Order: sequence, then structure tokens, then C-alpha cells
Amino acid sequence: MGLLDTDIAAIFSAALSGLYLDATLHAGTGEPIYDELGNVIGYSGGDTAIKAQVDQASEAMREASGFAEGDVRLIILAQGIGDVTTDMQVTVRGATFSLYAAELDAAASHWICRARET
Repeated sequence: MGLLDTDIAAIFSAALSGLYLDATLHAGTGEPIYDELGNVIGYSGGDTAIKAQVDQASEAMREASGFAEGDVRLIILAQGIGDVTTDMQVTVRGATFSLYAAELDAAASHWICRARET
């Protein structure tokens, strides 16, 4: 089954990557980065180029605990990026989003995340 999952992820990535936007996944594994006021705004290192799509939050996301107006559904192609967790952030078209939920779809082709612009 693992081979099948990998093949499906590769097919989805090849077929859909042109429709998804260039984005960056920030794993936040390095040293803290501070803004001019001394607040931690991220961590160095751990950035990965990805393909992502920003969409309206699903009905299930709207009903989930912790949902806030303005939350979005962020779809990330899974090919070659490993696990996506709520400790990460994603930047798409200059907007940075914190992840509040991340779930790999059944075919392991993409991550479906509930995200909020920071």
C-alpha cells in the first residue's frame, strides 16, 4: 500500500502543481527571529519550497473547536515534504499563515490544513 500511496502523491503533484501557488513551509527548527520590538516572529532554518492553494474554510472546519472568522483551508501538495504539523507556518503570495489543524488526505496526495493569517 505504501508504494501505491507514493505513486498517487506523485501523480497528483505532477498533474496539479501548475495549478497550485508557489509557497514556503516554515518548519521553525532554528534560532528565534525577533522583530524590532523584541517579539519572536519565527525561527531560522527549516524552510521548504512547496505548492499550496488557499481556499474558503470547509463546513467541518467552521464547526471545529477553535475556528475563528477569517480562517482558511490551506491545501498543500504532499509530494516530497514529509509531515506537516501545527508547529509550522506557510507563506503564500506574501501572506503568512499559522496552521491550526493538518490532516493528510486518504490518498496521501495533499495536506488539508485549517490556517489563520498571522
